[in-house]
Amino acid sequence: MKKRKNWLRWVGPGFLVLLLDRVVKWLYLAGGAVFPDGAELPTVKNTGMAFGMFQGNSFVILVVSVLLIGGCAFLLRGMRLSGLVPIALSMILGGAAGNMIDRLAYGYVIDMIPFFQWFVFNVADAGVVVGAVLCGWSLLFRPQDWRKNE
Repeated sequence: MKKRKNWLRWVGPGFLVLLLDRVVKWLYLAGGAVFPDGAELPTVKNTGMAFGMFQGNSFVILVVSVLLIGGCAFLLRGMRLSGLVPIALSMILGGAAGNMIDRLAYGYVIDMIPFFQWFVFNVADAGVVVGAVLCGWSLLFRPQDWRKNE
């Protein structure tokens, strides 16, 4: 039972982020999601990364995504992580995988959730950001959660 609980803690959050990202994008593309007041969500075909970096350079973004996924997987397998760290890394993995699927399928990432007037993002982006914030918090305030396997 303990192995199953660890598996769910390490894989579950990432799978949930990936599943929600795919479902939201599918629903959005199928019906053009609309707010209750009739306003439509903005659609951004993002060919870059966060904050517009590497616009139109899919190869660099694909390499960064593969390195990010590989790094998170390595940490999940190679360290005795505790606390929120496995959940955070799993969320980053799920978000990176969701955006990588978009890049491979369409050549860009579909963003449709507005954040004030500054950004438009998607569920995968939110998973990466929340996971990164949790990792940072853990590194600053709970470094004991990051131990090497012995």
